[in-house]
Parts: sequence; C-alpha cells; structure tokens
Amino acid sequence: MKKYNSSILLFFFLCISMNLNAQIGETGLTQDSTLLEDDIFYAESTSKNEDGFFAMFEGPPGRAALMSAIIPGSGQLYNKKWLKAPIVWGLEGTAIGFIVYYSDLYKCYDLGYKGLLRGEITISKGFSSASGMKEERDRFKKYRDYSIIALTVAHVLNIADAFVDRHLMEFDVDEDISLRLGSAPHGFGITMNFN
Repeated sequence: MKKYNSSILLFFFLCISMNLNAQIGETGLTQDSTLLEDDIFYAESTSKNEDGFFAMFEGPPGRAALMSAIIPGSGQLYNKKWLKAPIVWGLEGTAIGFIVYYSDLYKCYDLGYKGLLRGEITISKGFSSASGMKEERDRFKKYRDYSIIALTVAHVLNIADAFVDRHLMEFDVDEDISLRLGSAPHGFGITMNFN
C-alpha cells in the first residue's frame, strides 16, 4: 500500500511539471517575462539570484554572519563588539581542546582494548579485562562526541549572535519609550507609548 501511494504521488508531480513546461513552451514566456502587447514580450534579467543561498549573506548583517562563519569572532569584531570576540574564542577553543583531549584518550584506550582482546598484552591502564577497557574507551568516545556537539552549538550561536547583533545596530529605537499603568479604554491595563 505504501509503495502504491508513493507511485501515485510521483505520477501526480510528473503530470504537474509536464503541464507547466507545456504552458511555458506554448506562450514563449518564462516566469520572469512580462507581456507588453499581443506578440511582444520582455524577458527580465535574472542575473541577480534573490532567492539563492548567498542572498542571505548580502548587506551588513549577512556580511557579519559570513565573517563569523569563516573566522569565529570576526563578525563580532566587524560589529565593534570587542568583548564578545574573546568569549567566542574561549568557548570554541575550549570545545576544540576537549575534542583533542578525549580523542587522544579514546585512541589510547582503543589500542589497549585491541591488545587485550588479541591477547598481545595482559594489562593496560590498570585493566586486565577487555570488557572493562571497552567500557572506558566508549566513555571517552561519548565525551569526544559531546565536545563536537558543543563546538557545533558554539559556532552556530557565534554566527547567530553576529547576524542578530548587526540587525539590532541598524534598528532605529527612539529614546522616549514610556510605560504607564492605569485605566485603558476597555478597563484597567498597561499602556505603552512609543513617541
């Protein structure tokens, strides 16, 4: 039944796409064309890709995000938030340090585990059984994986911070924002004035 449903959906999408291609072929117009008179049409320039992947990196906020994606902390420096860049470097550097540390321990315990398993050695790192060594090796692998996740989260937050911070720098906020508690037209409420 599941295979039958996916076949119907595939057939449906193929019919729609062939119908759209046939309509474009009959009129000679594309999606970016404008009909001026009966037989004359003007095709607009499609050189600028407004909906593409790189469109999100246009303008100062996008530039700040791209800079932070390539070199951590550089978007914060571009936004002139001098104290945020060392925080980014510290977070990502700490995560990288943990990745290297736990990777080395994992490799060391993996060699000991394989040696105990093959019978080449009788004791390694205080373990005489392969099962105990395997548990310790797997624990270090788990910590290494957590460190990789922490690095990824820190890097994504770095990019998001640079992007949002630049947007907020360009956001016009008036100094006169007031909050009054009192009666409102429909009863008691909070009134905010943005003058």
